[in-house]
Amino acid sequence: MEQSSIYDENYIIGEVERVIFQSEKTRFFVLKVTIDETNTNFVFDAIVTGYFHDITEGETYRFTGGITNHARFGEQFNATHFKRELPKTDEGVIQYLASDTFKGIGLKTAEKIVAKLGYNALEIISDDKDALKAVGGLSRSKIDMIHHTILENKKTEEIIIRLNELGFGARMSAKILKHYGDHTLKILEKSPYRMVADIDGIGFNTADKIALAQGIQPDDIGRLKAGLLYIVEDITLSTGHTYIGHEILNVELKKLLEYNGQDQFEDEDIEGVLTELKQDEKIVVFEGKIYLPTIFYAEHKSADEIYRIVKYMDSEDFDEEQVDEELEEIERDEQITYNDEQTSAIHSAVNEKISIITGGPGTGKTTIVKGIIGCYHSLKGYEEFEEYDEGEYPIKLVAPTGRAAKRLSESTGIEASTIHRLIGWGQDTEKDDFLDIELNAKMIIIDEMSMVDTWLFYQLLRNVPSETKLVFVGDRDQLPSVGPGKVFNDLIESDVIKVTELTKIYRQGEGSSIIKLAHDIKEEKPIDIRMKFRDRVFITANISQISGLVDNIVSRAVEKGYDMRDIQVLAPIYRGNAGINKLNQVLQEILNPLDEDKEEIKFGDIQFRTGDKVLQLINRREDNIFNGDSGIIDEVILKDGDAKAEKDMLIVDYDGRHIAYERKDLSELAHAYCTSIHKAQGSEYPIVIMPLVKSYRHMLIKNIIYTGITRAKESLILCGDEKAFYDALSNEGITRHTTLIEALHDKFGITQEAVGHAPDADHVDREVRPVRLTEENLFKIPAMINMDKTPYDFS
Repeated sequence: MEQSSIYDENYIIGEVERVIFQSEKTRFFVLKVTIDETNTNFVFDAIVTGYFHDITEGETYRFTGGITNHARFGEQFNATHFKRELPKTDEGVIQYLASDTFKGIGLKTAEKIVAKLGYNALEIISDDKDALKAVGGLSRSKIDMIHHTILENKKTEEIIIRLNELGFGARMSAKILKHYGDHTLKILEKSPYRMVADIDGIGFNTADKIALAQGIQPDDIGRLKAGLLYIVEDITLSTGHTYIGHEILNVELKKLLEYNGQDQFEDEDIEGVLTELKQDEKIVVFEGKIYLPTIFYAEHKSADEIYRIVKYMDSEDFDEEQVDEELEEIERDEQITYNDEQTSAIHSAVNEKISIITGGPGTGKTTIVKGIIGCYHSLKGYEEFEEYDEGEYPIKLVAPTGRAAKRLSESTGIEASTIHRLIGWGQDTEKDDFLDIELNAKMIIIDEMSMVDTWLFYQLLRNVPSETKLVFVGDRDQLPSVGPGKVFNDLIESDVIKVTELTKIYRQGEGSSIIKLAHDIKEEKPIDIRMKFRDRVFITANISQISGLVDNIVSRAVEKGYDMRDIQVLAPIYRGNAGINKLNQVLQEILNPLDEDKEEIKFGDIQFRTGDKVLQLINRREDNIFNGDSGIIDEVILKDGDAKAEKDMLIVDYDGRHIAYERKDLSELAHAYCTSIHKAQGSEYPIVIMPLVKSYRHMLIKNIIYTGITRAKESLILCGDEKAFYDALSNEGITRHTTLIEALHDKFGITQEAVGHAPDADHVDREVRPVRLTEENLFKIPAMINMDKTPYDFS
């Protein structure tokens, strides 16, 4: 029996008037289409849904599929295939030929071509480029260009349709096409595993499905190479380790590549491919550990940079008496008294090349930072810098995120910036760039150091002048960085940098039971979470009661005069009745209900409206907005309601910076009434509400609870299952495997015995450090094989 063509199915040909909805993740679209031709009962227009690689408003497409009846939205056309239609009218062809697609062909030339060849000029030229000779006035180069462009567009359309059939979205299709060009279809057919190493964002599972479906055998050596690269990267990024060991690699790799219950590769096969990938500089194997090249390089070169700065010889040294005199003056002016720990921290900061201050909440870290600035300012004679926010001021304050930098500015009265901005990471920076700038700084104070990952740390250090002093400030018990490494803890444990640990709690003396709870968690003291205090409470509730309970608590807070900036709900997971998504829906209706003065845009299940508190989910480097930054929707612009508006969009205010988002960009945003505890790190809020239920159990870890609790300044409301709370306190989570300490000891000549550390049992005979891996060749190696990210995305 002859197979039916897709063109025998129901079809709609028409212009896409508007993209009503699109999902960046799944590529599901809802379109309003003005109909030119159809064999359905739709007449003037139709709602078309389906999964498409890309759709451009104003262009004409042929959709094939069937009619569905949506319970809420009525009849829709569900498209299973689509194809861009070339224009079929004289005017359409003229506009197409005069567009930027055909360089050097203006409106007059396009009109001449159509006048001579008619509305099917594109098909005629495609079949016979010499048909253009009849037009007259066209050079051979222009004839060749027009013919070549038409053929290339047809070929590109074929490739994109094939990529779409394989499940690739528009953005990924563009990446693949850019990398492989005309060879794309051949690569897909013969060597799909190459994409894992060549294309950021294509994972092993995607390539594996394509390969196996096309008859590539499960024991193909290309499958082993791709799987190995995937495992190294996946474990590094998901656990925060900077390396993995041979044993875990073999176990996970065999599990990944198992087919029909059978192992496909032996240990010898894995070792052979490991050697080959090492020689090709796709991975680094050093002292028996396996690294992504960028992470290895960043971790080990960071040790070199620390050594460079510490060992730089200069004459600057302030004796103890000088420093004490300045501190006495600051104490008189500020009406404070520094304790011995704080005094020691300030002495170290002004005299050591690099120093560390660590302490929990309420231990006076901000007070010390202000003391360091004032003391160093006077000791160096910086009286000419009356305005602290001057760009030339030689003391720089930085933090890993915008919100942490803002807090630092507010607490010190001095301008602070993100690390990215300090080192010149901006909209014109490419992801593979090494940033070389001359920092005009005599001292740099970095706050929230626990959030700094291995790569960002190295990018900072390599731009620090040798004469500059560094002061690292943070809380070692908070969550580690999102990206690989545990830089702050490793620096503290390394014994190569002067560390001051703050233990005296000041805010506890002001009656803060929140601070006491945090320190009791940190010091593993007995806790009765049911006890009630003026500033915190635990409310027992089951999972089905959480959303109603949060509704009640927030409503009462609003009645007392608090607003969305004062209240933050924190939860560790997104789904479920007590998850972030559900709680955001509840909170929006309380904190920002819809009224006649507000516009809103529906995007999937989310209603973004004027006044909403939102969170940026990915780095938007072109606008200097980064993952985790929060803002307020200042304006919603609807094309249907504003005659001047060409597209639906919204404007988000990020502390005075207004960023525009088109409808297609809205997947970058989420409501921020409830966020994850990771996203809240570096911020503080007057009121924090934290649900804790058993369904969170895989995310309930001691440092997550500790970090969440320490976000609360005035009131902390914990609600849920008290057993979930106690279980979390006994769960230390994954201990990250890193080698920064070893690299520092190697550089400073410190033996393991000298610091009391036993040698790592996993070490094999020391290998020669790779000599070909340099700044010049490093980025010829894919930095992150399976993620559409740069190393900066982890900061």
